[in-house]
Amino acid sequence: MSPFSDRLLNLLPNPRDDGETRHFKILVYLSIGIIVLMVVVALITFLLTIDGAEQTMVPNLKGMELANGLVALQDRGLYPRVQLRYSANPAEKGTILGQEPGAGTIVKAGRIVMLQVSKGAIIDRVENYIGMKLTDLELHLQTLSTTYGPLLELQTPVTSVYDAAPAGTILQQSPAPDTPLTGLTTLKVVVSLGPRSASATVPNFIGEDYTSALKQLSESNLTFAMTDRAARGSERPGTIVSQSPDPGSAVPSGTLVNLVMTDPSYVPHGYVFGMLQKTLPDYPVAVDLSIEAVSPDGQHTPLLSMKTTGGLLTVPYLVKEDSVIIVSSFDKELFRYTVAGGANGR
Repeated sequence: MSPFSDRLLNLLPNPRDDGETRHFKILVYLSIGIIVLMVVVALITFLLTIDGAEQTMVPNLKGMELANGLVALQDRGLYPRVQLRYSANPAEKGTILGQEPGAGTIVKAGRIVMLQVSKGAIIDRVENYIGMKLTDLELHLQTLSTTYGPLLELQTPVTSVYDAAPAGTILQQSPAPDTPLTGLTTLKVVVSLGPRSASATVPNFIGEDYTSALKQLSESNLTFAMTDRAARGSERPGTIVSQSPDPGSAVPSGTLVNLVMTDPSYVPHGYVFGMLQKTLPDYPVAVDLSIEAVSPDGQHTPLLSMKTTGGLLTVPYLVKEDSVIIVSSFDKELFRYTVAGGANGR
């Protein structure tokens, strides 16, 4: 027998041991066996606990109040983890907007469920718009809607009255400032038309080349409508031949000046002359309008900047064939019109 085997046998109880030694060895090995058995039993129990965890279905929590959602998770042996974020609707504050895992997913009890919960809208009260320009309010509401979703919508048509405040100034609003927002809210405003006595003198456009008349109208901020016809008798083509009100008339601000022009006698090759006609919404005060042409090769050419109170828009143009005419107000496109070759734009 090898020395190693001999030493190993000496560690185990054997007939050569005296009674006390044999008893000690048996006690030691029995203790080791008990410890090993306890470890094995504990390991098996742990593995069985993991593998045998109760399975449950994730409930549908979307649209629930957070407190009710937490109770629903607790009933299924699930644990929440909450993420807060803003939402478009102020009334959604404290409401569960989403969850992960989704409703109907089978998971083990003890699983964490992520909940996205609304903090409400970033703007939850009506602001004070009194004293603001109506055009600025429209841009502000458009920005709010683009960034946070629809919170306020402006009621149209807007009520307008004569007042000492400059034209376009908001005098009253409903709901009042600081009113809580609970959802999409209609905003009603009263806007100033300016002092009743405010007036303007109508320039004399008769005999003017139509392009010069358009430039003068743009600089004077007068609202106007223009029609065209063929020249008669001694009338010069491409000029203003009549107007209403008469030249030199004192009229209230915002009065529409109607002009009649004769068609130009020469149109360059590849170009089209026409009269752009479009009916616009009625505005309580005159608003800025910009008109530009975009040629087929992408070149942008400003045609006109003017004031308008809405209604029928009639503006002459001379542009390249197949150009696109774009009409905008405060950088917001209202409409576009494509000029076909040989078209007159009516």
